[in-house]
Amino acid sequence: MAKHIELPKDLLLGSATAATQIEGGDTNNNWYHWSLAGKVGNEESSITGADHYARYVEDVKLLSKLNQECYRMSIEWSRIQPSEGEWSADTVEHYRDEFRLLLEAGIKPLVTLHHFSCPEWFQKKGGWLGKDAVKEFLNFVEFSVKQFGDLVSEWCTINEPNVFANDSYVDGKYPPGSHGDIPAYLKVTRRLILAHLKSYQLIHKIRKESGFANPTKVGFAHHLAIFSPLTSHPLARLGCFLSDFLFHEIQIKGFVEGKLSFPIGFGHPEGKGIFCDFIGINYYSRHLFKASYNPGNLFATPMVDPNCPESQKNDLGWEIYPKGLSKVCHRIWDEYKLPIYITENGIPDESDNKREKFINDHLAEICRLIEEGVSVERYYYWSFLDNLEWNDGYGPKFGLVEVDYSNMDRKIRKSGFHYAEICKTKKFEFNP
Repeated sequence: MAKHIELPKDLLLGSATAATQIEGGDTNNNWYHWSLAGKVGNEESSITGADHYARYVEDVKLLSKLNQECYRMSIEWSRIQPSEGEWSADTVEHYRDEFRLLLEAGIKPLVTLHHFSCPEWFQKKGGWLGKDAVKEFLNFVEFSVKQFGDLVSEWCTINEPNVFANDSYVDGKYPPGSHGDIPAYLKVTRRLILAHLKSYQLIHKIRKESGFANPTKVGFAHHLAIFSPLTSHPLARLGCFLSDFLFHEIQIKGFVEGKLSFPIGFGHPEGKGIFCDFIGINYYSRHLFKASYNPGNLFATPMVDPNCPESQKNDLGWEIYPKGLSKVCHRIWDEYKLPIYITENGIPDESDNKREKFINDHLAEICRLIEEGVSVERYYYWSFLDNLEWNDGYGPKFGLVEVDYSNMDRKIRKSGFHYAEICKTKKFEFNP
């Protein structure tokens, strides 16, 4: 039986994107060069994107048509600083105009500073393994906040540090494409934590000294999945624990508390405290861990529930598991009592047959969380537009808005209109 659900009026609903995935046209970032090397699915390229950089005026109008209250986007470091020591005034004015249009439409921007990509010059110096990586990133942060801080008061420093470090240095999916380099994973994780801690303080300092209006809010977006052992086998349980510790826990402790945990270090390099005004959670699915005798796999292999029906899988074969959203939110809330933003939650669904239910089911979980006292303040559906899904190319269709890549025409999907109505009324019918 359908249940009528009303969401709190102060829960802001919106959607999210990342610059490299939708903008197109940038030849200075490492993902363009990764594309040239044939490393993206179907030998596709980030040079295409969804042509958003040229069509941002049209896209902001679409966001408004979808009744979006907030919008998470990233700014492209390689456009703002195309070469070392060079800063692009034209790019600054472009992003300022986009922010102005969003604000005029009543849409609150949340800006991500690092969403997987970086300038090619930075990559050639070793990327996050380079000796000056943290310093160079902080230069970019300082410049950006000074240029945009009057228009943007909410910042997300790093997107999914665990996915970035893992897919770049362990699974080899992202540049530089290293496989099984655990020392690099740990070193990069440590540096990302340090970059966040210093950025948190720097952003607050700049906006305070500049006297910019609106309270400053700084956080990060953490990929949190549900990890569970498939069986009670000791190795399945051990592997699940180790994977959770290295993929989830050390980042949470580092980014939120400023605490370095073994094996990436010890102590509080920037002092004890809380280094987040909100915690962003990117939630998609759960993984079950099957026992393995391979220490390289941490003694367990992640897999999809073998009993999961096709109706409960998305186009990438991931399990659709809405209850997991409540679990990961409680994990954060019960520990820190900090505001939670669901910074990403979405489904690749080319047929558009599962997206409406997906959105309803996850919003119902959020409603339940709020009733339980958990402070979930934002929900950003991933994503606003179809986009380049990194190494998977343009195949997965996550968008509320369909993109015809032959001419870049936009078309709001049926599920997009459905979500637009929820954003407008804060009401929907829920079928458990």
